[in-house]
Amino acid sequence: MRDDLRGLYRVQAAGRRYAITQFEGTYARMMFPCFDEPADKATFDLTVTVAQGDTAISNGAVVADRPGPAAGLHTLTFGTSPRMSTYLVALAVGEFQCVAGGADGIPIRVCALPEKKELGRFALAASERFLRFYNGYYGIRYPFGKLDMVAFPDYEWGGMENTAAIFYKERALLIDAASASAWSRRGVAAVVAHEMAHQWFGDLVTMRWWDDVWLNEGFATWMSGKPLAEWDRTWDQDVEAAQAAQGVLEADSLASTRPIRQNGETPAEIKELFDGVAYQKGAAMLRMVESYLGEPVFQAGVNAYLSRHAGGNATAEDLWSELARVSSRPVDRVLASFVEQPGAPLLAIETRCQGDTTEVTLSQQRFFLDPRRLAAGSPELWSIPVCLRPAGGDGGAAVRCELLRERRQSFTLDGCFPWVLANAGARGYYRSSYPPETLRKIAAAASAFSPAELVALLDDQWALVRVGRTSIADYLALAQGLQGSRERAVASLLIDRLQYVGNYLVEEGDRERYRSWLASLLKPAAQELGFAAAPGDSDDRKTLRATVFQALGNAGDPQAIAAARRLAEQALHAPAAVDANLASAALRIAARNGDAALYDRFLAAMSAAPTPEWTFRFLSALTAFRDEALIRRSLDLALSPRLRAQDLPAFTSQLLANPAGQRLAWEFLKAHWPELQTRVVSFGGGGAVGALGSICEAGMGGDVERFFAAHRAPGAERTVRHSLEDIRNCVELKSRQQKPLHDWLRRSAAAAR
Repeated sequence: MRDDLRGLYRVQAAGRRYAITQFEGTYARMMFPCFDEPADKATFDLTVTVAQGDTAISNGAVVADRPGPAAGLHTLTFGTSPRMSTYLVALAVGEFQCVAGGADGIPIRVCALPEKKELGRFALAASERFLRFYNGYYGIRYPFGKLDMVAFPDYEWGGMENTAAIFYKERALLIDAASASAWSRRGVAAVVAHEMAHQWFGDLVTMRWWDDVWLNEGFATWMSGKPLAEWDRTWDQDVEAAQAAQGVLEADSLASTRPIRQNGETPAEIKELFDGVAYQKGAAMLRMVESYLGEPVFQAGVNAYLSRHAGGNATAEDLWSELARVSSRPVDRVLASFVEQPGAPLLAIETRCQGDTTEVTLSQQRFFLDPRRLAAGSPELWSIPVCLRPAGGDGGAAVRCELLRERRQSFTLDGCFPWVLANAGARGYYRSSYPPETLRKIAAAASAFSPAELVALLDDQWALVRVGRTSIADYLALAQGLQGSRERAVASLLIDRLQYVGNYLVEEGDRERYRSWLASLLKPAAQELGFAAAPGDSDDRKTLRATVFQALGNAGDPQAIAAARRLAEQALHAPAAVDANLASAALRIAARNGDAALYDRFLAAMSAAPTPEWTFRFLSALTAFRDEALIRRSLDLALSPRLRAQDLPAFTSQLLANPAGQRLAWEFLKAHWPELQTRVVSFGGGGAVGALGSICEAGMGGDVERFFAAHRAPGAERTVRHSLEDIRNCVELKSRQQKPLHDWLRRSAAAAR
């Protein structure tokens, strides 16, 4: 048994010992000899001898439990597993207790450490509902005889879709639904929906090789939104999907990005394929194609693909061939162009009225965050489904979808329109650029757009600021114009971008002026929302309040800081009495302004927290302190056995993202690189190597480049290139926009007087 969250590994928790497997992608070989490749499927028969007080959970149901072979032991035999790839074999051993239920004749259990058993009831209710939904959507009933979902105190992934035995990190599965934050409830539901979607798309039908891992991860990411929307319509999945697409579009705008289909031969290369391109880009691309074909046709194609390949393996070509056959549309060309080429398109939109018609001309090129690369152009050409909505369209009836295949192509709409939106419903995976006069007309009609459309439009404009095609002053003016918006996603996006400006682009001498401007922008929303929950609040209103609260606290607002201190004090004495939606923000604001005594109290509270959610809140807050001595204590904690291996990547990345601790954290990372490598499975994804991209100083960037020229980062080689490119882009953006930003702040201050 190992100690590094791979293969069959051991964990100690609450005075007990547990053994757990994690085999994806190439770790089954660490437990038993095998051809550890997804195209090789077999059935598995497991027999396990364990201590009398322990039990075991695997892919099959227990068919025999006999005492022996010695005193104090018993032997469990599991039924023959379904036919599956080695990476889906699962085994968990230890003292577990479960809450049980079922749906459509399938027994379902959620299992955890005994003292945390009751925290599994929310996930159980979600899984029962989702199984019924998936049975209806896929047209194939759940193909395995039972479903177990097990939470572990130390687990690398949020969840892992082992056939009929899904394993989870505790905070991804276990919550107290009565007191959990809206984000925690949504988060647990989303992870459960994602892993259950895999039981068909990944387990029943498995990609032939890891170059098509997006068939598993992109599909499950896309699919998970459907049962969530059916369960609670207030969880706006269109907005969630638009936000996720914008996030991966930023990474996909780097020269160092990869195509969706990327081969991996070594375990480290395969590990690195589990990234935003596989998950979020894969999902965004499927959503775009679904919009192009229509939901019923897309569903029919998916079900035909599953039926044809059930129990076996498939490739991307198998999926798009079925979709093309069922739809009689060239969806194979669309998917091939997005799967096989790196990057994302930028669409330039021009409109011209001609009598009672409007000519819409679309031009495409690959979008780069590096202005020089963008200006130079590149050879990529996509087949892009573009859905156009003219002014006056009511969101659906007036939408017209066309296929853009050429570098430049024109389409004619009936009617003369002042503007045409080129990403109706925000379902396209591309950036959009409009002439300035058209953009002003679109901005004036902001109330006509859905929240998802506004998210895409605003983030496209931010991307154009990044490459110097739009002034930062114009973007800040747009932010001022939308300050009255109470759409959670829109306001959160604007706040996030404005905080980026404050952290990285503002000159030192302008910091207080910018903080004052930002605080004045947020004050009306804060006064309306308050710093406490109100009866009848929607989930969106609760999360928006927390976002505004944290942004004000970061801007140094005295009222927000005082409120945070009060809430943090309450959390230390009675966590259940604190509004869970404000808790994380309050703890981090208090930490930003806290001392050693508060640090000690947070550290103690972390160990005594009532739920995994609260444990992580206190742990995360430790990374927000700004005193150098306290930052050093957190860095020491990163090497301590007190910090679980599962939390090390997020903990170190948050320390690197703290401007007060960034340089200290980087020096620590360099000094302890060999030691840290033994404690984490990979530095890629959301770990420390990715967080280095938040550096925005040329000198530190050069040091990062020199370090990784001499040191390998297994499983994160591409992430290193991403981070170096992010650093260079930020440094250049600062040099381009700092002066215009300075001038705009001076003009705004003068106008305010």
